[in-house]
Amino acid sequence: MVFEIRLADKNDTLTIVDILNKVTLNLQEKNINQWVYPWEYEKLNTEMENGNIYVLAVGQMIIGTFFLKDIGSNIISHANQLNNMYLYRIAILPEYQGKNIGLKIINFACEESRKSRKILYLDCWAGNEKLKSFYSKAGLHFCGDFPEENYMISVFSYK
Repeated sequence: MVFEIRLADKNDTLTIVDILNKVTLNLQEKNINQWVYPWEYEKLNTEMENGNIYVLAVGQMIIGTFFLKDIGSNIISHANQLNNMYLYRIAILPEYQGKNIGLKIINFACEESRKSRKILYLDCWAGNEKLKSFYSKAGLHFCGDFPEENYMISVFSYK
């Protein structure tokens, strides 16, 4: 499958929210309560303005989204250095999952961090064993489990 990764623009907002909602409901059906449903358009505005949202498109159809941004140590408390990037909110439509698209997203983010000489961090709900295994197989380093509000998250990195 050939797809393009590009920065999202304002015209993509409705599609991005729809994808995030579909993926969130799919996760909740599997008792993975990583995200809260429904997603709100307003919460994406700042992310969009800052150029943090990417989309994956097959032709004209957007099949997934992810967020990637530069961070300091004060944003992700588990990152103790200032030169970091954070990959988050990876969402691929359920019918496209299992096709190595997630690995391509991780490779894209790793390449961006390598080019900018930054450490890449990503995390997930600590109870999501399937995703934790995927991250490890993708070559990411497991940093540990850390408390986040009323649950635990597993943090991974790429240097």
